[in-house]
Amino acid sequence: MEVEDLAGSDFSVEEYMDNAVLLAGMIIPELYIELAYDFKIRCKSQVVDRNVHKTNDDKTCAKCEMTILDMDIQEQVRLSSFLHQAVNKKAYVCNRVDIDALWKFFFETGFIYPKKYALMCADKEKFKETCQRLYLQNPNIARHFVYQDKGIIQAHISIIRFYEDTWLIHHHASLRAEHSNAGLVVLRQVERYINDFHRLSSTHMNFVGCYFRSDNKFPSRVFGGCAREINIPKACSIDSFVYFCFPRTCPQPDLSEAMALTKTQPEDLLELESFYDYESGGLMLHALDLEPDMIDSDNLSKEYHRLGFKRERVLFSLKKNDVLQAVIMVNVSDIGLNMSNLTNCLHVIILDKDLPIKTIYICLSMLSKYYEQDEIPVLLYPTSYAQDQSVPYEKIYDLWILNMQYTDLYAKYMDNLFPSYSL
Repeated sequence: MEVEDLAGSDFSVEEYMDNAVLLAGMIIPELYIELAYDFKIRCKSQVVDRNVHKTNDDKTCAKCEMTILDMDIQEQVRLSSFLHQAVNKKAYVCNRVDIDALWKFFFETGFIYPKKYALMCADKEKFKETCQRLYLQNPNIARHFVYQDKGIIQAHISIIRFYEDTWLIHHHASLRAEHSNAGLVVLRQVERYINDFHRLSSTHMNFVGCYFRSDNKFPSRVFGGCAREINIPKACSIDSFVYFCFPRTCPQPDLSEAMALTKTQPEDLLELESFYDYESGGLMLHALDLEPDMIDSDNLSKEYHRLGFKRERVLFSLKKNDVLQAVIMVNVSDIGLNMSNLTNCLHVIILDKDLPIKTIYICLSMLSKYYEQDEIPVLLYPTSYAQDQSVPYEKIYDLWILNMQYTDLYAKYMDNLFPSYSL
């Protein structure tokens, strides 16, 4: 049967009634969509609607609307690549990328600026090695979208699955002088990919998130503006962290007798939830797997290891006389998985606003053994604590999170914001 109206989540087929085999509601466990010779997409599909009509030659046909129930994540890449290229020949999905050309592009766009490069320089080869594996092996945990013209990279963005059901958008950059719309094209490519495949169980995508500098105008306009427009914290939220680097070799005294740093227990995360709902009411705890039933989950770490990557996560609770003061999430990953090492850092959530920052520094020193680099990135929440305690920090990062049940609101916002640029 010929395929019509092919999209990332559905398609339609027609068959003559004399030989009809499809019925409304029928589930097809293994269906192949043949797009060209030796180019097939395998999926699980269901007939959701069936309309009988007469053709021009007076034959009776049935047009069946099909929805894709599930699809292997590598098949998703093949289908989305085909669909994106059909709209824009310069828009690529997970194509092979020349790593040297990509690094040159990151420097030319200013994405890697002098201060960032100085931090990366000691581990430059590790950064490049991680890039090689991400862009040439095309692992299940990462996707990249490239706008390329005559072999020259004009824009780039990528997403990575770093939490069980959360993908992070990062590394968005473009050469604005040559193609002013290239950066928008790749941004909308991500939007289309998310919209097409988030509901499939194989994608593991209940949330999409993005860290961005609060003083960076473009992501503040796109992601910050989206959260303000939707204005439903459980649909789309923003939480702010202060960022600083902690020296791994910095000597610290021991914790006082009243203080204890121990592995986090489920009841600690319930208390954290009560604090966070009062403080923010957003999606951060859900998206970052900071929920009691996720405390021992290691499925994603096993998947990383199977693919040859590193991902470890350990949660610690700081308590004073058994009263929870702070929760610290230790994330350890390959250097270069995120260029700013935000996937290889410490997340510190302070519950007690009167907790001395020196106590936190002692904890950071105790946990520095998990890291190889001399300077360990730290994201501390809430920012009000850092300001009240006069904590020195380098910058503020906003964490934007979108609940996939509200992708229609995000798409509507993007259409209104960039009406001339859609994919």
